Amino acid sequence: MIQCISFYVFLALSTLYYFGGGIILLCFLSQEKVIEWAAHGWGTFNLKQAGITLEVVGKENLDKRPAILVVNHQSMLDLFIMCALRPPKTLPVSKKSMRYIPLLGLFMKSAGVIFIDRYNPKKAMAAMKETYEVVQKKGYSILMAPEGTRTKTGELSPLKKGAFYLALQTKLPMIPITLVNAFQLFPKSAWSPKPGSIQVFIDSPILTETWTEENLSFQIDNVRRIFLTHLSRTL
Repeated sequence: MIQCISFYVFLALSTLYYFGGGIILLCFLSQEKVIEWAAHGWGTFNLKQAGITLEVVGKENLDKRPAILVVNHQSMLDLFIMCALRPPKTLPVSKKSMRYIPLLGLFMKSAGVIFIDRYNPKKAMAAMKETYEVVQKKGYSILMAPEGTRTKTGELSPLKKGAFYLALQTKLPMIPITLVNAFQLFPKSAWSPKPGSIQVFIDSPILTETWTEENLSFQIDNVRRIFLTHLSRTL
């Protein structure tokens, strides 16, 4: 119980400090510098307070940008992990409900994060068009979780096509990022995380110049196999 209370107290305080402060700093500093400071600081702080360490393989692949980054969605910890690892000039595509989290949602909106309404196909398509424009005009990398929502069982869920269509349209390389053991430390049914180690496998970029509508299902299956290969082992 004490561990649970401590986790949420530190989470609230860090959100107030990093994202409340970030909203103010956006008025004076460049968007990129503020996002980097707030996201990295918030993610790193909360992982440390929860007693969680990261074992990262292939971190150098994050420097190969712009790209479409796709990550499996195991736990609430995923948000902290990707903030802590976040490479420069990267924007996440997030579910609409994140917009309503106090301070965090306001900061994400102010920072240009793109929100997807998964239950409204027309709005989801409009958001993906906006994502495409961000990639093309600003040269940003995009981070997406193609499962769409956290796993309830620890098993990899089916991959939705949005990120793959974006890669098909932009011809940007796709970089799979696999998180291993995040579900075990903080499953969807738990109130707070357990301390421990999470393995992060960042694969080499997959070139997408030859992707077509006809072979897209094969490409999705290929990324799924990469996720499953890493999920079947630990360091």
